[in-house]
Amino acid sequence: MPTGTAFEHLKELHEKYARSDLRGMWQRDGASPPTLQPRLWAWQEVAPLLEESLRTVRLPEDTDQRVIGLTAPEFSSRAVYVSYQLLNPGEKVPSHRHTPAQMRFIIQGKGAYTTADGERMFMEPGDLLVQPNWSWHGTANIGEGAVYWLDIQDRNLVNYLGALRRELWPDGEVQPTIHPENYYAKVAGALRPVKSAGPEQILPPTHYKWRDTLESVNAMDENIETAAVNPYDGLKFEYANPVTGGHTLPTLSAQLQLLRPSHTTREHRRTGMTMYYVVTGQGATTVNGSAIEWRERDCFMLPPLQWHSHQNGSKNQRAILFTVSDRPALEALGLYYEERR
Repeated sequence: MPTGTAFEHLKELHEKYARSDLRGMWQRDGASPPTLQPRLWAWQEVAPLLEESLRTVRLPEDTDQRVIGLTAPEFSSRAVYVSYQLLNPGEKVPSHRHTPAQMRFIIQGKGAYTTADGERMFMEPGDLLVQPNWSWHGTANIGEGAVYWLDIQDRNLVNYLGALRRELWPDGEVQPTIHPENYYAKVAGALRPVKSAGPEQILPPTHYKWRDTLESVNAMDENIETAAVNPYDGLKFEYANPVTGGHTLPTLSAQLQLLRPSHTTREHRRTGMTMYYVVTGQGATTVNGSAIEWRERDCFMLPPLQWHSHQNGSKNQRAILFTVSDRPALEALGLYYEERR
C-alpha cells in the first residue's frame, strides 16, 4: 500500500473529500488501533472509594443514581458496561425504563428492594435481578445499612445501534407494588395464563435468589464426576431465561463458574468480552502468559480472543466466579468463535 509522498497526486482530491466528509479506504495513517488490555479492579482498592462516595455524593441533589463505572482505555465503548451502584438507608432511585437491558448482582447489604414492573424484589447478597429492555424498575433502601450491587448493561451496544430511549415514572416516585412476591417467576413457568392477541412484553423481569442458586450449584457439584468437569471452564452454569430456556438476555449471558480446589483449567480463547466478579475464593487467571491474581469481591475484565486459563489458588476451598459476556449478541450475528488448545 503506498504511503506518504506516493499519494501526492491525490492531495487535491483528498481535500475535496474532507470538505464533503468523505474518506478513501486507502487514507490510513498506518497506526494500529489501541487494543483492549485485561484489567483487574481489586476490592481492597475500590471499597474505600465506594465508602467515600456514599458519604459525599448526595441523592437526589448531586445525581439521581450513585453509579461508579468500571472504565479503562478502550473499555468504555464495549457492549458489556459494568458499574457499582450504592444506596444509603432511606434513599431511593425513582422508577424508570430504558432500551438497554440490565442486570444487578448484589454485593453486600440487605433491606433494599427493586420494584420491577410492579413486583417488589428484595435484594440480598448473591442475588441476580434481570430487567429486560424497556421494563420499569426503581429501587428503595428501607434497611439500616448501605447496599452495594453491580450494574451490568448492554447500553453501549444500544447506543451504537442508535436505539437508546429512556422514560421516567411520573412524579419521580418508585413504581407502586401491584404484584405479589414471585409473581413473574410463576407466570413465566410451565403453566402460564392465556393472553389475548396484541402487543405484550416478551421477557419478564427475573429474580434469581442466591440461596436457590447456591443450592442448585451444590447439588450439581456433588453429583458431577471429576472426569465430567469441563477442562477449559471447570463447572459452569448459565442463568437461563425462564421463558425461552436460552441465554439470560438476547444480548448478554450471565453465568456462574465453579473451580474446585487446586483445579487449573486448560487454555482457550473466544470472541467477545467477559467480565468476572469473584463471589468466593482466590486464584489467578493467566492471560497470554501473564497472571491476574484475584480474591473475593475483585472484578476483572477479559478482552476478546485472549488465550486464558483459570487456577483455584486454594487446596481446600472452591472458587466461584460470576461472569457476564456478550456471547448471545455475537451468536445472533454469526460472530461467536471459540478456540482451544
